Amino acid sequence: MNQVSVLAQNIPVESHAEASLLEVRDFSLRRKKATVLDRITLSLSPGETLGLIGESGAGKSTLAMALIGLLRAPEVEIEGSLRFRGTELTALKEADFRRLRGNKIGLIFQDATAALNPCFTVGKQIAEPLRRHLGLSASACRARAVELMQSVGIPEPRLRLDAYPHELSGGMQQRIMIAIALACNPELLLADEPTSALDVTIQAQIMELILDRVRALNSSAIFVLHDLALGAQVCDRIAVMYAGQIVEEGPSERVLNAPLHPYTQGLKSCVVELGMPTLTPIPGQIPPLDAMPNGCRFAPRCPKAQAICGEQRPETQTRDGRQVACWFID
Repeated sequence: MNQVSVLAQNIPVESHAEASLLEVRDFSLRRKKATVLDRITLSLSPGETLGLIGESGAGKSTLAMALIGLLRAPEVEIEGSLRFRGTELTALKEADFRRLRGNKIGLIFQDATAALNPCFTVGKQIAEPLRRHLGLSASACRARAVELMQSVGIPEPRLRLDAYPHELSGGMQQRIMIAIALACNPELLLADEPTSALDVTIQAQIMELILDRVRALNSSAIFVLHDLALGAQVCDRIAVMYAGQIVEEGPSERVLNAPLHPYTQGLKSCVVELGMPTLTPIPGQIPPLDAMPNGCRFAPRCPKAQAICGEQRPETQTRDGRQVACWFID
């Protein structure tokens, strides 16, 4: 047993027999009168990867921030349940969440340049969760930081321990973010658009690196993505979000190869593929949070919409091994 596992702190958890690592049930989040997340329900098993896909403003990053406790009452109004290993996250005190955040749940931010502290060396920033959560000494933190930097592909890590973020390239900074997020071997990793701020030449390298580290730790991961093709490659399951709701969820191959919800079909029609003669964009845009339509939120943009779509919210139905919220699946 290594030193990290020996020293890892335990967070308060309830005894349970559930197979899921994460359970989200009827979770809603409101800012003033605007419902940002509306009755989100999903689950995540140990070792599983889930992709949250949708347009900007769909609520993907908001859900990730709520899961790691960066959006909490009283700043926002919350209803429903977020359970991690049997522990109700919405009821946790901030002191308990601090022991969880960065320890059992890790987060890779979208923009490493903005997320890393310019006043501290990257070595100190990697060492911080090791010191806080695992209680390692200064020398042990430094040695572990070198190992982590080496594991995420940073050459000559000992020479870069004392570098400041601005002295590293964007790709190197993102690798440092990954090292920090995985420092304590988290059971759940949240990756919020982890490659969107990087050059396309290194995006695939970073995603492969994240997946390799997640699988090596047998961790679970939730990826916030815009790229459907990337979601198909890296995720076991896909949850398609629109205007704060999940409209389709299931195995990634089924969801992306044969989508059932009109919104998922619209997203796929916007993907550039070789041999495709034209692209078919989805008309309109996501409505403002304070002006959401009644019934189905996608109805104003949906080619299949009928009267009932504007009046009643569709119930989620099971079709072909996935969950779909639409009145006219068939």
